[in-house]
Amino acid sequence: MRKWAAIALAGCVCAGACAADEALDAWRAAYPAKLDALRTVREKAEFRMEMTIGGMKSVQVMELEFLFRRPDALVAKGPFAELYVLGTNATTYQKMMKNEYRRETAADGLFAFLADFQAEMLMLQADKKLLLQPDADERAEILDELLGEDARRLPDEEYEGRTCEVLVAEMDSMFKTAWVKIWLDADTGLLRRIESVPRPDWLPAGDAAAEDEPEVARALRDVKIVLAVLEQRVNEPIADDAFVFAPPEGATEDVVTPEEEQAEEIAETGRAIEKASGLSRFELSGQPAPDFELPLLAGGTFKLSEQKGKVVVIDFWATWCGPCVRALPEMKKLAEAYAENPDVVVVGFSTDDEKNRDKVEKLVAKNQLAYPIGLGPAEAKTAFKVSGIPCIVVVGKDGVVQGRRVGFSSKLEKDLKRAVDALLAGEALESATPYTAEELKILEDGVCPRCGKKHAACPPRSGRAAKMDERTFKLRWSREVQTGDAPRSARMGMDRISTAIPPRTFLRLDGAKAVLVDAASGEIAQTIDLPADLCATNEQGEIPELVYVRTASGDALVGYQEYYAVTKKGTSTSYRNRKAELFGMRLPAGEPWRKKLAENESLRGLYVVPVSAEEDLLVAATWGELRFLDAAGETTLKQSLDYRTQAMFALDAAGQPILYLLGQKIELYDLVWPPAPKNAEPEPPAAEEPPPAQAAPAGE
Repeated sequence: MRKWAAIALAGCVCAGACAADEALDAWRAAYPAKLDALRTVREKAEFRMEMTIGGMKSVQVMELEFLFRRPDALVAKGPFAELYVLGTNATTYQKMMKNEYRRETAADGLFAFLADFQAEMLMLQADKKLLLQPDADERAEILDELLGEDARRLPDEEYEGRTCEVLVAEMDSMFKTAWVKIWLDADTGLLRRIESVPRPDWLPAGDAAAEDEPEVARALRDVKIVLAVLEQRVNEPIADDAFVFAPPEGATEDVVTPEEEQAEEIAETGRAIEKASGLSRFELSGQPAPDFELPLLAGGTFKLSEQKGKVVVIDFWATWCGPCVRALPEMKKLAEAYAENPDVVVVGFSTDDEKNRDKVEKLVAKNQLAYPIGLGPAEAKTAFKVSGIPCIVVVGKDGVVQGRRVGFSSKLEKDLKRAVDALLAGEALESATPYTAEELKILEDGVCPRCGKKHAACPPRSGRAAKMDERTFKLRWSREVQTGDAPRSARMGMDRISTAIPPRTFLRLDGAKAVLVDAASGEIAQTIDLPADLCATNEQGEIPELVYVRTASGDALVGYQEYYAVTKKGTSTSYRNRKAELFGMRLPAGEPWRKKLAENESLRGLYVVPVSAEEDLLVAATWGELRFLDAAGETTLKQSLDYRTQAMFALDAAGQPILYLLGQKIELYDLVWPPAPKNAEPEPPAAEEPPPAQAAPAGE
């Protein structure tokens, strides 16, 4: 079936490929006016990803919802966050990791507020971004990103009773980029469907990246991505109450602090600066640029300190970073614009490992990049405060950092050229204004200078560790191991908790029985008859995760299970998360209990950690925290934890429970259980010291 579908698409492409550029230009010119004619939009959609691995099919479905009423009312619900705006009242809801909401003021209107919120968390597609964006230049950038260089306009098609304009374009995905077919309603301009398709045959053969990474090509062949609109109505009245946020059960309010209000003022200034110069301020703005030596692919060495008297544009990038690769043609245009100007230097700083040199060279050759490019030392990346890439840093003729630009934009070359021209003309850039001591203190306190919040609407800064609860975790030592961004790892974030403490028992389900095996002797210690619902499989045939825990109030069985709504359509079966539950029973024969987790909340595992001869700790892991539970499933302590950090429980030489945190730092904490009272005076943190050799954990 796939082969025939590919042939059908190829035929469709060939039929519509005549005068493709003219057709696309005409469509682009007429498209925004269709969206401008819409007064209200009410839409529900689903994003579905089907993956086949080892002959087994996995389906992930995420629900999306969108309501809009001109000029200033919006609801956008994505899988990770939700946004509600009515006039100047706004609420952001972080439902996936924190289950927190924050009420704010959209003082400058809907469009300005939305610009500071990460649209990626809402999964807003290009039609919604255009609908919400009044600025013509910004609209042009959105269309540039949608269409890219190789998009094609195909003949119109009928889709679910509506005439649709059809495009084929390349879009960013979890596997670098993917080709998709896009159906847009011919009357309203709104998206009706996106579906991944084979690589079009009009492209030149021999994609260097695909040839060099066969595992990526295989993954792309076996992944199908579909975004389908399930319900769509336009220009119907929508009452105010549809745009008002009602906190779901279990959600907590994140109150804006005075420090965050102060940071928001800084952020407003920063956004104005970036809009004016194309660059933003950061920690090195106005400071002498750290020197580095970059071994070049073509031979020789680039040394930054030897470039005094020149404007230097440094592009930190990597072959595995999709936005970085998309930015390379923009950097090429910038370098070509100043090819005859000896006062401007563009240099590419690849952050790839030396073992990936061939990949770097192939990508450079594919894009015909003539400016200096090399694989740089990690120390330079750290010195330049590089976290997200692509990261472009501009250094003035005097060797002082003028600002930076992070991320891809189709206006990248234009914005960088504006900044470079200003510097060549002797103008001062506001993005070169150094942070004050007060601003740096706000930054160190964990408030993002870009969004003005403690990461309620933007991801945490790289390397910023979560503060440990001093009532339970007493720092013994801390050792800095990795500087800058941690290297990527296939296991990063997967194993949240491990333990070096030998288990007392192992538990396995045998039908409706829980069988406990003594870990020391191998003897069956106990067989427990379970109620049928405590050991039943879910819609995917999975048995629940079940553990045996000893607590001060007695022994218990505690389990966790996720349940799905199942939709079958032809040969395809979709599973949508319906609910997640904790459940269990006291032993020997207590009454079973169940606790439903909050909407969109899930656990990544249940763990039993022995802390004494008689007592265990029951610990659950989510994406962003560890939770300590009692035998009835109640949370007794929450500890935020970076998703990349692993927790290892162990016993020290004296037999006392300890916790290692393994991340960019390795830290050892004494575990105090039960926690000290909240009003107890915390002990001063221990001074950093080298880890004692006898306490080091076994290898992972």
